[in-house]
Amino acid sequence: MELDDLKNKWQQENEKLSREQHKDISAIERLLTHKMADLVSAMKTKYEKIITMMLGSMLLMILVFPILSDGFSYPGSAYGFAKCMFFYILLITFYWLKFRNILHLTLSDFLQERMTQLLRILERSRRIEIIFCIVFYMALLGVGRFFYGKGLAGLFTLEMLGFFLLSLIFAIAMIWLIGYRHTRQIKELKQYLEEYETA
Repeated sequence: MELDDLKNKWQQENEKLSREQHKDISAIERLLTHKMADLVSAMKTKYEKIITMMLGSMLLMILVFPILSDGFSYPGSAYGFAKCMFFYILLITFYWLKFRNILHLTLSDFLQERMTQLLRILERSRRIEIIFCIVFYMALLGVGRFFYGKGLAGLFTLEMLGFFLLSLIFAIAMIWLIGYRHTRQIKELKQYLEEYETA
């Protein structure tokens, strides 16, 4: 009789422990689901801010440039304005496409698989933005030279080397900023994934 009572007590304790563990896992899943939603929302907000800033600065350029160039009367001012608008449209289109991808993002219903999908998306997004940044600044310098018909003439003067150096520093700073922001989100997501796997 005592042995049966002891077995029943053990069974009850095991069932209680199992229920508590299930509650803990459910609570962790709810918390991580909420964190995942916050992460996706932060990605959308980031691209919304970038697009808004680009549109605002583009509008400011449209309003100010004619005044600074005295109604486009300075030589090459119209070409310079056209070049600026081209690069603005290029940047806005790039970030609009990224925002649109996040807006129409379809993730798995299973939490672990969803986190893995989002992790791959973030890593790919970081790689694409860094490559775009490098290509953009190379194109900016190249188009600027050939747009005004200068080509390779006077490319290795002290003035041009200084300009290239400043442009390189700015490009490196932008690449670092892009990498830093993405890496922070990637580390955060990896931490969530580890929390789920160890739960």
